[in-house]
This record gives sequence, structure tokens and C-alpha cells, in this order.
Amino acid sequence: MEGRGKIWVKRFTGVSLFLIIIFVASWSQSTESIVEKMDVDENHIIKLESGEQGSLELSKIGYYIAFRFNENGSQIEPELRMTDMEGNNIEGREPGLIESNNKRPNASGKIVYIPVRVFEIQNDAEYILVNDGDTTLWLIDELDIQASLFSDWWVVVSMISCFLGFPMAIITLIMGLILWRRKDKSPEKEIIIQQNIMTTDELFKKYNSIEGNQVPNPFMKNESSLPELTAEDKLEDIDIENSDKKETESQREESENNWKNWDEG
Repeated sequence: MEGRGKIWVKRFTGVSLFLIIIFVASWSQSTESIVEKMDVDENHIIKLESGEQGSLELSKIGYYIAFRFNENGSQIEPELRMTDMEGNNIEGREPGLIESNNKRPNASGKIVYIPVRVFEIQNDAEYILVNDGDTTLWLIDELDIQASLFSDWWVVVSMISCFLGFPMAIITLIMGLILWRRKDKSPEKEIIIQQNIMTTDELFKKYNSIEGNQVPNPFMKNESSLPELTAEDKLEDIDIENSDKKETESQREESENNWKNWDEG
């Protein structure tokens, strides 16, 4: 199991590094595309200066947000009106939590466009928008801008590589730590080499190269192993034995004479 785990960790590491490299390489180009498409002054349905009004065609499948210019980046009042061609007022709603944080940068990347009103149209028709404020007013179709972002392949590649590369790297790191901890906790395996211990007889056989089951006792003299004595060697042995006997008898006689002398006083 640990072997398979190591293989998958290596695979995930390679894939995550590849995706992160792609994200880093595409990040600069994708950021430029995002800033360009999110620029309200370049991508809007209508732009109205203070006191102006204009008519526009809106669709019920659209998602419309009104923005005002504010260099401080703080929330400001909407100060606008929208009516249909019959004079019915279209209230809209205040920006929610997501829309309030959807502030837009200008071409230089500075946050200057603040969402002030959200419109969800019920019918496809022509409407009139009036700017009652003192600053410039823009109306954009958020869905159209989001669609244009996903149609840019630089943005798509950057998003996919980011959303897959970094989570995969975190998962790989966790898997590596788990395998490392398992390796430390696993008991050490003792390697036992089994080897037959030779007996004394087997060692004696091997040393003397003796075949067969009968092995002579190492403490007994083996006559077959003694060299044969010549006639001269035998005569020398007899002479040595005779001289030894004579010396023994002379020593015995001397000890007897010494005893007699001592006893007689």
C-alpha cells in the first residue's frame, strides 16, 4: 500500500506543479483581460452625466447594475430613476453583500466604480433611465460581462489551473505527511539469517575430508595414521627402554642402602 501511495503522491506532485506553472505563466495576460473587460467606462449599456436621461432596451434574462464614479471607493446614494414607456417606476433594489463588494477598477487598476442599484427586469421592453445625481452614472449588463470573461481562453486557462493546481498541491502535501508518519510508526523488521550449525563430527569430517558415517574419536590414536617404524628405529627404542630400566634399578638400590645406613645408626 505504501508503494502505491508513493506513486500517487509523485503523480499528484507532478500534475500540481504543472498546473501551477501554467497559472503563473497565464496570470499576467489573464489579469489584463479581466481588468479590461471589467472596466465600466469601456463596457456599459448606457452612460449618463449629471441631469441626463436616456432610453434603452432591456431583457428579462439580463442582470443589470448601475454604477457611479467615486474616487474614494465609499458607498454613495443611487440618485437615479428608471421608468417604462408608460411612466411606471421601476424600483430595483439595493446592492446585496455580493454586489456591494463588486466594485470595479478603471483602466489603471484603481477602484473607482461603485455599485448603487440592481435591476431585475420582468419584461423585455424599452425603458428610460434618469441621472438625478451630481456624478456620472453607468448601467451595465453583468451577465454579458461574465460571459465575455469566460470566452477569453487566457482567463479560462488561468482559472482552471489555479482552482485545480493549488488544491491538488495541498492534497499532495497532506498525503506525503501521512505516508511519512506511517513510515516512522511502522515497526522495524529484524532480518534473521538461518544457518545450520555443524556438529563436531561434521567439522572433523570436513577438516579431514573423511567420507562415511563412522568417524574416529579425535582423542584416540589412530594406528593407521601413525608412520611405520624401521628396524633401526625399533632398536633405538629398545636401547632407550633398557637404559631407563637400569637407571630406575640403580636409584632404587641407592635409596635402600641409604635407609639401612640410617637404621643401623
